[in-house]
Amino acid sequence: MSIKARLFGKPWQQKDPSVRSRAVTESDDPELQAELGRIAEHDESAEVRLAALKRINTEPFWLDARLRETDPAIMQAADAYLLKAVMQRENEKLVKERLEWFRRIDDADFIRRAARGAPDRALRAEALSRIDAPGFLGDRIVEEKDDELALSLVDRIDQPSTLARINTALRRKSKRRARAVEERLHSLQAESGEYDEASASASRLVERAERLARGHFDGDRRGERDELEGLWQAMESPPENLARRFLGAMEIVRRSLEAPTRGGRHPKEDASESDTPTADQSLAGVVERLEASKDIEALSADRAAELLGQFDRVWQAIDEPGPADTELRERALPILKALQKRREASSKKQAPPPTARPEQDSTDWQAELDTAAGLIEAGNIVKSQATLRNLRSRLDRLQPRQRPREAAGRLGRLEGRLREMRNWEHWSNNKHRDELIERIEQLAGSGQHPDAISTALKEARKEWQQLEDLEVLPGDKRQHAAPAGQWRRFQAACKNAFEQAQPFLEKRHEVQAENLEQLEAYLERAQAVADDSESDIDTLKQFLKGARLAIRRLDDLPPKARGKSAARLRETMDALSSRLDAAFEAIENEKRRLVREAQALEHESDLKSAIDQAKALQARWQKTGTGRRRVEQKLWKEFRAPIDPLFEKLRGDQDQKREAQEAELAVLRDLVHQAEQLAKVDEPELDQAGGKMKAIRSQFETAGRRPGQLVERFEKAELALGKRLEDRRLAERRQAIEQLDELAARVQSAWQARKAGQSPDIEMPETAPDDELAQSLQAAVQKLADESADADTIAGEVAENGERARQVVIEMEFLAGLDSPAEDREARMNFQVERLSRRMSERAETPGLAEELAELRRRWYASFPQPVERHDDMAKRFRKCQNVLESMSGT
Repeated sequence: MSIKARLFGKPWQQKDPSVRSRAVTESDDPELQAELGRIAEHDESAEVRLAALKRINTEPFWLDARLRETDPAIMQAADAYLLKAVMQRENEKLVKERLEWFRRIDDADFIRRAARGAPDRALRAEALSRIDAPGFLGDRIVEEKDDELALSLVDRIDQPSTLARINTALRRKSKRRARAVEERLHSLQAESGEYDEASASASRLVERAERLARGHFDGDRRGERDELEGLWQAMESPPENLARRFLGAMEIVRRSLEAPTRGGRHPKEDASESDTPTADQSLAGVVERLEASKDIEALSADRAAELLGQFDRVWQAIDEPGPADTELRERALPILKALQKRREASSKKQAPPPTARPEQDSTDWQAELDTAAGLIEAGNIVKSQATLRNLRSRLDRLQPRQRPREAAGRLGRLEGRLREMRNWEHWSNNKHRDELIERIEQLAGSGQHPDAISTALKEARKEWQQLEDLEVLPGDKRQHAAPAGQWRRFQAACKNAFEQAQPFLEKRHEVQAENLEQLEAYLERAQAVADDSESDIDTLKQFLKGARLAIRRLDDLPPKARGKSAARLRETMDALSSRLDAAFEAIENEKRRLVREAQALEHESDLKSAIDQAKALQARWQKTGTGRRRVEQKLWKEFRAPIDPLFEKLRGDQDQKREAQEAELAVLRDLVHQAEQLAKVDEPELDQAGGKMKAIRSQFETAGRRPGQLVERFEKAELALGKRLEDRRLAERRQAIEQLDELAARVQSAWQARKAGQSPDIEMPETAPDDELAQSLQAAVQKLADESADADTIAGEVAENGERARQVVIEMEFLAGLDSPAEDREARMNFQVERLSRRMSERAETPGLAEELAELRRRWYASFPQPVERHDDMAKRFRKCQNVLESMSGT
């Protein structure tokens, strides 16, 4: 450290705030780095505190400054930093301070930004609590990543339009939030009389069930089914029509998921089929044949009926007629009408006259149609289709006049309902087929074991066939339910997955062969170890463990070699086990002898000798080795039974010694506590604290063994008390000097007043009677106030005082290492020569710097009053030197 730094302090310790601020900003002094925190908090200048905060630039300091400071510049800088920091990362340790700061922020844009993206959940919650806009809160319910926080906002929205909007957005994103929003919406609608809870709930469940049956559902279909069934069971008295719809849809879902096997066919692998659905091609072919029929009048009634039947069957087979299908139907309508007229005309001409009364129809059509409707609503497509075909056949066999018009219409509607349900099932199964294809496509790059891929392919083909059997019912003309393009995708995915697995299968055969070679080599080594009488226990255990591991990994060998390898492994394990049993028996016999020796220690009277023998036995026990676990534990208990009491008795003696040591430590802790309390006594008791501390120090040093931690605490308390005593001594000395400065200033003022012809002020503060210097200054004031005193005599004394004061200042400048004015350099040199000569001639020890400073102060105050024209300059020089010398001497 330079002399300038020692005399005037570091730049960041200067009185000028601008100098301190520049030093805090630019300096790399390690001491400054350590003091930055204190400067940022306690410096009297806001400019300096701000510079320190910018230098530290961490969130904890900016938060503390923002919550504590009132300076606008610091608050603005803190806000600028914190607005970025709180949006960058979460900090659990600073959440409380962040919230306290955030509550003071009034920026509406930032509050919304924090509500959208603040990493701290508590900060987002606080921001949302300060926002009342329903639209914004609705968006946060959809986008907020914390479920509980999002759900807490639902009750704050009172606009049904907002709730309806976000409910649509949440249906595929969060069922829980969507349910809460829907309940809130329904609650508001119920208050206004716009909502019937029971009927709406049942209707929603039916809609969900029918969507699931149609295959319009992305996600876990089984989970959705189970949830729907649970919700429906909780319904109280749902409407009958909704109940029938729900049960029918759920039956379709159940059968599509369970896909029961009904035996038999395998889809035809025809890669040349067209992607165009068969129904469309058939319709086009039928229309072409109709248009090719030129002379319709020449056709017979049977031929006309056949053509009409062909068109009706093809048209009914189309699930969802497209624009092209509708256009074909429009083209065929004129021809169809002509064919219908031709068939009716021929029937009238050829119908024989009734010879007998037609037989009356005794069928209860409504009852049988009710049965068919029940089968349809129950989702039993197989039985319902057979029933409707039977009813249609019987109805067609009746004479036109005998056909009940109401039953015919209802039968047609039921057939349409059955087609709709089969379409639902077809859509649902196609969804399942797409899932199968995706699952197989994922196998190619999944990295699964080849066996797993092969098993997955078999299961997928089985599931595909089950879906085919489920849709292609007895009596259907079509052979395959799956669209041709979908079937080709399935076949391609299966082929690709198998091709991806094939290299692994080949590699597995190679690895299995290598494993077999390694196992055979291992068995040869293990047999050699078992036959070698010198093999130790650890080696035998290691090979037996390896054999057990190998027998659990027989699947890693070629299938044909597994049986033979297992037999060889068992033979090797038997040989190793026999060797281990013999070795364990020898160890256990040796430990039994050690148990008997340990039991003999019960008769040993000398505790020390018994303990030594017990330790020796324990060492021998460890060297003997380890036997079988069950026998080892039993022998160990027998071995410890006579030894444990010896060590318990030894522990008792040790506990007594420990208690004695604890008592000594308690005394030492008490002394340390007294010292620490003594270091904290009030000021009136501080005078006696030094003597008491010496007495405690004496007791502490004679108290025996002293742990380092207690010694450190005692010395810390002793130093604290010493510092307080020293601080008080310095404060008293400083007070005495200030009193002398005040007396000297009054003496000087009295002299200036007398010199100016005015009456001097003789009022002086009270001083101690034994303070000679203060008494002399008061005497000087009295003398100056005495009008009878000769003015010339006083002026001469003042001039002499000036010389004495000048000499004091010169000597102080010399001691402080400061330059003296040019007119005083000769006097300073004379003083240096005289001082050197005096030190060389005097054999006694020279006084220290503190003693010299005290003597110079005494001479300075004895030199008052001083000449007016020289006093200010000498006083300035005196104070400067005094500051330097006090710093150098530590006073």
